Amino acid sequence: MKPNPKSEKSRLNIWKSGWGLGGLLALLLLPLGYLYLRGAFRSSIDYNITNVPGLEDERFPLAVMGLSNSLEATGQMTGFWSGADDIYAARLNAIRQAQRSIRFETYYMTPGYRADQFAAALIERAQAGVDIHLLVDDQGTSSLSDEYWESLQATGIEVRFFREFNWRAPLEYNSRTHRKLLLIDGQQVLIGGAGISDEWDGDPEEGDRLPWLEFEVSYEGPVVNFLEGKFLQNWAYEGGTIDLEQYRMEPQPEEDLPLYITDDTSTLNESKMRMLFQVSFLAANDRIWISSPYFVPDSNTRAALIEARDQGVDVRVLTMSEQNNKPFVRYAARELYGDLVSAGVQICEYQPSMMHAKAVLIDQGWASTGSANFDPRSYFHNDELNISTSHPQLVENLERFFDNALAESDCLTEPQWQARPWSERIRGQLGLIFKNLM
Repeated sequence: MKPNPKSEKSRLNIWKSGWGLGGLLALLLLPLGYLYLRGAFRSSIDYNITNVPGLEDERFPLAVMGLSNSLEATGQMTGFWSGADDIYAARLNAIRQAQRSIRFETYYMTPGYRADQFAAALIERAQAGVDIHLLVDDQGTSSLSDEYWESLQATGIEVRFFREFNWRAPLEYNSRTHRKLLLIDGQQVLIGGAGISDEWDGDPEEGDRLPWLEFEVSYEGPVVNFLEGKFLQNWAYEGGTIDLEQYRMEPQPEEDLPLYITDDTSTLNESKMRMLFQVSFLAANDRIWISSPYFVPDSNTRAALIEARDQGVDVRVLTMSEQNNKPFVRYAARELYGDLVSAGVQICEYQPSMMHAKAVLIDQGWASTGSANFDPRSYFHNDELNISTSHPQLVENLERFFDNALAESDCLTEPQWQARPWSERIRGQLGLIFKNLM
């Protein structure tokens, strides 16, 4: 019997369509499988912390250190800058004054004027004999050309990329370094939230009326040696050489105020940064002011804020408005505002431009600043670094920063939140599904 060509063709079409459907199904299941492997569908653990000591209680720092694995150092705040021009000028000035060493760790860099300025300052110092190490995130700096890095390396600057993609451990690529850390001569550190990018200058075509809202703080004293050690730790993990004689990490007199360093690193369930914030909130008697562009608080964080508000604490959150660089994060965040605004928490959206600053101000005597946001990425995926302190000068500077920013913000009311359009709600719910990836 001769084979039936039509029958053979029919079976072939069925086979092809089956493979096509299977491939489509695999593509749909791939992101879900990734989320499953990362623990995105794990039931969250709600826990309670009671009888937190007040800020004036000598037990409060011990609670912070014990629960959040924060470590104590000492130092003196030496500078506070707000706005792109002042922040970048402070960094360049610090670089140009370096005599011995420059260590810089960052997440984000893009081509443009700011990156070119940064490179020129580093090259000048390298040619003067200053030892320079750059640790930059592979994902966040991917838009810069090979030629950019080669021009730095040609002058002796060592560059290493944090967590380049490794096919042997592909899920690790979702865990980035989000720190912004500039160390000069082992004597000074500048820490904040700004990348090296023209984006921080604002884009009038995108509706920005001002540069991005941002600030930077500098410290001197023993804390610098401690933070240089944190830099060296990540440098070593990327295959760099650590010569402790070269780094000359010398003891310094501990005459300054205590600073508490919290460094979150990638985990699936535990977050030292979340614990730091929650303990701080529960110690508040007067105010909790939060600045976070990506404010996607989990149930424990929301519960702590609501509990504080129920006790009469002034709780305000300064975050991004429609002027932002991650719309889906904002949609996801807004889905979580309901119980907060109904409890009287003020969610204030900065209007002139993107709000990118990260800070917590508790009462009149506690502040925490650094790279961490209030979102799953900072809590569970990124390498972050925050400094918390009762330093009066920092508290005063942050208070002025908040006052000025809140005056330029619209605070969301409960009726406004209830009236948000269905299109925003749908995008927000989708954003919550994938919040660990954003």
